[in-house]
This record gives sequence, C-alpha cells and structure tokens, in this order.
Amino acid sequence: DAYEAYAWAVHVAEVTVDLDTYETKVDDYVAVQEVGKVIHPLLAEGQIEGGVAQGIGFALSENVVWHDGQMANPKLSDYFIPTALDIPSIKIHFEEKPHARGPSGAKGMGEMPIDGPAPAIVNAIENATGFDLFHVPVTPESLLAAMETEVARD
Repeated sequence: DAYEAYAWAVHVAEVTVDLDTYETKVDDYVAVQEVGKVIHPLLAEGQIEGGVAQGIGFALSENVVWHDGQMANPKLSDYFIPTALDIPSIKIHFEEKPHARGPSGAKGMGEMPIDGPAPAIVNAIENATGFDLFHVPVTPESLLAAMETEVARD
C-alpha cells in the first residue's frame, strides 16, 4: 500500500449568486478535517485556511488563458486570485482519530484542504441557480453562458 493512512475532510460552502451580474460570493465556509492527532492546532488551521483560500480562487476566478501555446494572462492584473476581502470567515473543525502508526498519532494533511472548496462551491452555485455546471472557474461570464445554454435546452 502506497499510503498507510488517509486523512478525510468535509467542506461546505454557502454562496450568494447575483443574477444581475452573475457574480458569486462565498458567504460562509465550514471545513471539517480528520487528520489523526492534531499536533499543532494553529499551524493546522493555517494550512486549512490557506488551502480553502486557494480553492476559492480555483473555483471562482483563477482562469489560465492560453494563446498559441503561451499563457495569455501571466500577470496578477490579468489572473485574478482572491484577496482577504474575497474570503469569508472559515469555520474549521477537527475530528481527531489518532492513527496507531502515525508520528504521535498524526496523519498527513498537506494539500488536502485545497481539494474540497471547488466541489463545495460549485455544488452551492448549482443549488442556488438550478443550473448544472461542469467546469471551474465559475466566472460571471461562464455562469451566464451555462445559464443561457440551460435555458436554450428547455
């Protein structure tokens, strides 16, 4: 087995979708992580907050544009990452289940916190709008296009 123990997580997002501008705002966010024994809670919370912030960007704004094999938006003025004002308060909970063979009962956490935000946010947007979405980021332009496609099918 490549991995002795797996960590687990549940991520839930609450969003507001403005149907005039097609902008999505994450209003509330909860992350529950099971990472074995939490050795340093402050560092573990920071890891989760950072991963969730990156995941919000991945879900809503970070769109790499390619043109003739070159990245067409390589500057931060063209490639939008979330700022502190774009990130809601993140509620973090740990479900501690120490692992018998982990160091002091810990499991790995690493990049796991970035895996949950995009599915949680896209599902929240789908729940709010009733439209199916199949890609990220869900920018206002892509949300409008998805809504127009869905309306055209009906």
